[in-house]
Amino acid sequence: RRARFLLEGAKYICENFDGRLPADVDQLQKIPGIGMYTASAIASIAYNKRAGVVDGNVIRVLSRLRALGGDPRTPANVRLHWKLSQSICDEERPGCFNQALMELGATICTPKAPNCGGCPVSASCMALADKTKEVTEYP
Repeated sequence: RRARFLLEGAKYICENFDGRLPADVDQLQKIPGIGMYTASAIASIAYNKRAGVVDGNVIRVLSRLRALGGDPRTPANVRLHWKLSQSICDEERPGCFNQALMELGATICTPKAPNCGGCPVSASCMALADKTKEVTEYP
């Protein structure tokens, strides 16, 4: 399946973008096999465009930073996480910011054993400040 999408995507890029990967998130999403996450990651990392990303790690970090409960997979929460990600995305270095946010979720703000003492944003973490719940009770 990936190979088919890769081939279809390459053909689409050649036929519609003169063989050059576009920098615009909306244009990137027109390419077969490229969704919102991949389009945003490409735009921010490769082209330094301000485009927030949302993956499982980012959902966890944002949910804990803002003390957001509930199922993060519901359409309303998916939209909320995308909106939050976009609103906090750094204007000067969006690609570095997005990679750092993903890395934070992968290495520090982990699902079961977060290292809150080693977290560079713990002072702003609403889940950590919420003494009525454990940090891990947030998605």
